[in-house]
Amino acid sequence: MQNPTFLHLLTFLYIGYAKLSNNDIKLPQEMSIKRKIAEWIDLSYRNVDKYEMVMRESLQWFNSIAKNEQKEQILLIANQIANTDTIDEIVIRKVLSEIRDIAVSTGVFAQGEKVLHDELAATMGINMKTIDDHCGPLENLPKKVEEIQEAVEIKNNAVGFKYGQKDK
Repeated sequence: MQNPTFLHLLTFLYIGYAKLSNNDIKLPQEMSIKRKIAEWIDLSYRNVDKYEMVMRESLQWFNSIAKNEQKEQILLIANQIANTDTIDEIVIRKVLSEIRDIAVSTGVFAQGEKVLHDELAATMGINMKTIDDHCGPLENLPKKVEEIQEAVEIKNNAVGFKYGQKDK
């Protein structure tokens, strides 16, 4: 696309994120993307044509890119958004927050979505990690909870003062 606007770039990024992280854009994600872009445009009856044009052109643009080049392209777009003169860190963090909103609109923040989110964050110059690969398997969770409860009880018994009569 020649001379895309900020809204085209943003829509392209959101569509690309949803498509690449799941190999599909699920209906809740599509609706989330539409709501996010509507907010950026401040959608009203006066600019509904602009909104529809941005959505249509951005989707066509994304679909025109070969599958093996799509990830590279959304990383380039993320970099372009982050390096726009009028965009500051607050806006970049808002974009990343909206990407997470799009991801969890299905009810799950999947590992593939987290990985792609973190790549986009790094590309945009934000040190943000959502990947939970440091967490162990959940089968040990009850044992961990018991260990924590025991440690808290020991600490609570060891700290404090006793009032009243001394034990003889």
